Amino acid sequence: MSHNRLLQQYSRLHRGCSGQDCEATLQQLADLLCCTRRHMRSLLSQMQRLGWLEWSARSGRGSRSGLRFLRGMAELQRQQAEQLLEQGRVEQAVELLGDDPRQLAPLLLSRLGHRWSQDRQVLGVPYYRPMPNLMPGTPLRRSERHLVSQIFNGLTRLNEEKGEVEGDLAHRWEQHSEREWHFHLRPRVRWHDGRELSLDDIASTLERLRTQPLFSHLAGVRRLSPRCVVVQLSEPDPWLPRLLADPAALILPADRDARPGFASLPVGTGPYRVAINDAHRLSLQAFDDYFGHRALLDQVDIWMVPKLGDQLELDVQGACDLTVEINPRPALEQTEMSLEAGVYFLLCDNRSPAMRDDAVRQWLAQALTPLAIMQQTAPAARQFWVAAAGLLPRWHHSRPQTPSPAPKLPSLRLAYYEQHPEYRLIAEAIAQCLAPHGICVECRTCSYQDWECGEGEADLWLGTVNFNCDIDYAVPAWLLGTPLLRRSLEPALPLQAWLQGWRRGEEQASGLSAQVVRRHWMLPLFHNWLRLKGPGQVEDFRLNSMGWFDFKSVWLRPADI
Repeated sequence: MSHNRLLQQYSRLHRGCSGQDCEATLQQLADLLCCTRRHMRSLLSQMQRLGWLEWSARSGRGSRSGLRFLRGMAELQRQQAEQLLEQGRVEQAVELLGDDPRQLAPLLLSRLGHRWSQDRQVLGVPYYRPMPNLMPGTPLRRSERHLVSQIFNGLTRLNEEKGEVEGDLAHRWEQHSEREWHFHLRPRVRWHDGRELSLDDIASTLERLRTQPLFSHLAGVRRLSPRCVVVQLSEPDPWLPRLLADPAALILPADRDARPGFASLPVGTGPYRVAINDAHRLSLQAFDDYFGHRALLDQVDIWMVPKLGDQLELDVQGACDLTVEINPRPALEQTEMSLEAGVYFLLCDNRSPAMRDDAVRQWLAQALTPLAIMQQTAPAARQFWVAAAGLLPRWHHSRPQTPSPAPKLPSLRLAYYEQHPEYRLIAEAIAQCLAPHGICVECRTCSYQDWECGEGEADLWLGTVNFNCDIDYAVPAWLLGTPLLRRSLEPALPLQAWLQGWRRGEEQASGLSAQVVRRHWMLPLFHNWLRLKGPGQVEDFRLNSMGWFDFKSVWLRPADI
């Protein structure tokens, strides 16, 4: 009999006897489990061998024997769940425990931190939500943008430490004219399924990107040789090598649309392949045939632990989306913190008649100052916030406003994307700031895809953005390429003209940001402190702009060193 089936029989026996030691005949127990006396005797023998109970049989038909329970059901279920987790059967383990936080928390805690499994270095990281979409070129949140960089490669990539664009799938590139670039490819690059990367994969990816504003000038891709691809443009763009290092431009298989479930279980060429991605765990395993240096860390398991913030020492009211903890309870801990190159913001939507009024936006800027909103939130929620005056900490584009009378607005519609622990708190604080002026805030949650695409009706959009070290590219690319901003700000602002001017070197990041903020289309709220915590044995552990760390560079030092 399987272990799981035997545990079910023990559960029925334990429940039938109310978990109390008792005296009973073999026939009484057989009747309880609806089986024969012979089978009951076999069950008792197996359970006794496993140390679950003690059965003191007495001779003679009808004699009452002693039954003593040695293990409680909760303990046995936890042991069984641990075995299922070790086998990778996460769904069955969670089902066995019935989503009970008191049992799930210690079980998941045992999987976190660093450990060795069959001579493989494994790192377990807690996170608060599943990540079903890992498809480059689609709307991706901050953590997903980090993860796709571990799974896929672009023609080029950005070295964050140096702030430079360097080769990735292309080891070299040359500009042959203002509108023609040649990219020389590495040989024998393999996808995670073993197939070799082809020029068709590259051409298909770049062709698909042409529907996005930043890539609309990609006129065509042609093969020059088996290892050289030519990218042709409809207008000059000196940013092209940096543009092709964007997460949206990571190269995908040409047949991706024919692969069921590709978004959650993608196939890339990067240092890690996706082994498991479900509601409870995202497991990344090092790809042995990676064309670069093979990852030092063999496996990264990201465990989804919603509603377990207290047990995992994660602050679900204000920090769990911004803190990555490798081991929540280490003996020796290292912590990195940095003020994000990014901002929480409110975006006024030009499609709303009320927001087209300059006076209304100006009044909102004075009523919804960062300090006013922060005063309406609990100290625990705002402890890592810094009042913002621009998109970046060093930028001061917001200016003090002259007090003006409140506009006659009975209500405002505020939209933000779901599964973000801070947005509800910020939305409630905004409502409290506007309530004294007779303005009711109607909140609407939406999927991240709908949020980034600006789908639906709203007066204000609440969001956040993180930029990498290359600010001269990252800020304009976000302002001029994000669908939400395009739909909300055009035609009030000439974004397409700005995009062409930026490509010609006529528009700069700070200047573009200042125009959006000073016209009160965007209200900067807070900059946040990113935190990264881990045990002291984790080496080369550095916080990046997405609040994570480069998996392939991390390694585990033995405990006795």
